[in-house]
Amino acid sequence: MKASETTLRNLLEGGKQFQIPLFQRPYSWKKDNWETLWEDLMSLYNDDEKGFYFLGPIVTQAELGTADGISRYIVIDGQQRFTTLSILLAALRNYLKKSDKQIAEQIHEFFLINKYQKNDDFYKVLPTQDDCDAYKSIIDNKTPKTRNKESQSGAIHEAYKFFDGKLKKPFADEDIVLDFAKFKNIILERLVLVNITSDNNDNPYLIFESLNNKGEELTQADLVRNYIFMKLPTEERDKVYNSEWLPLQESFKLNMKQKEYADELTNAFWFYLRKDGEAVNEKAVYKSIKQRFDESAKRFEKPELGIKAELQNLIKFTNYYLRLNFEQEEQEPKLKHWFHRLKKLDFTTCHI
Repeated sequence: MKASETTLRNLLEGGKQFQIPLFQRPYSWKKDNWETLWEDLMSLYNDDEKGFYFLGPIVTQAELGTADGISRYIVIDGQQRFTTLSILLAALRNYLKKSDKQIAEQIHEFFLINKYQKNDDFYKVLPTQDDCDAYKSIIDNKTPKTRNKESQSGAIHEAYKFFDGKLKKPFADEDIVLDFAKFKNIILERLVLVNITSDNNDNPYLIFESLNNKGEELTQADLVRNYIFMKLPTEERDKVYNSEWLPLQESFKLNMKQKEYADELTNAFWFYLRKDGEAVNEKAVYKSIKQRFDESAKRFEKPELGIKAELQNLIKFTNYYLRLNFEQEEQEPKLKHWFHRLKKLDFTTCHI
């Protein structure tokens, strides 16, 4: 791994793309994080802080270059900062379109997009699936094409609205207009990051797991998903995610509050591990599923076939759990009736 001090300008200039992989959780910064970043930028702008401001590390893994000249990097750590700064640049670009089109176009073409590329290669930063539509809509300055209404009011759009509001009135008690050329240069040149780049022989998931202190900031359901998809071949991840994992995840979201669905999904995995009578600690769900998938991979000539087989079993059982606990998901009327009565008993032991 190689570490070097750099700026956002150096990271984004040229034909590059920074991909947020499946094993990252969706964008989750909130108003307190945005406020802190804005206050730090204002301190630099007002010269309260001389020189540069250290923003933190960005850990990436370089992928093999492509014939079209795009250099791709997987973002292992620092995706929240990276995504937020891109959203801020998009808000600044849109605000400047009426007053300084030249700077607006420069921001767009140099730091937000790869002008001559198509499809996903067009974007300098490519978020994980849950955030992709919302992020693209901001970069494209269009109404998002989202899977559900919830996505349109998610954290990505809330971040954009926050920075858009700050650009319109940067100082709460004063009607002062920013020097936007100066402000742009502060974002691009005075925010210092340490870019740590690994080569493609390193295991990005193991690096991620280590940096996140063994996953304490993620739910066990997050870690399960992360590990499974890192074990699949790169070219198959999106297909399997969209056809098998995402429908299951969305079903849990529809039946639970946004913040609680991952806990319910973790509980379903716990039941899966115990279905054959094996005693498993509730806090060891991720560790136990990881072990089970590793064992399944060893039973096949091609390890990914074992991963797929175990994943199909996991999803099949988890759908049973979903129908049993949320009877509206059950299509068979008789089962639906009995599941409803069972739920009234509040007797979950028999679920096993």
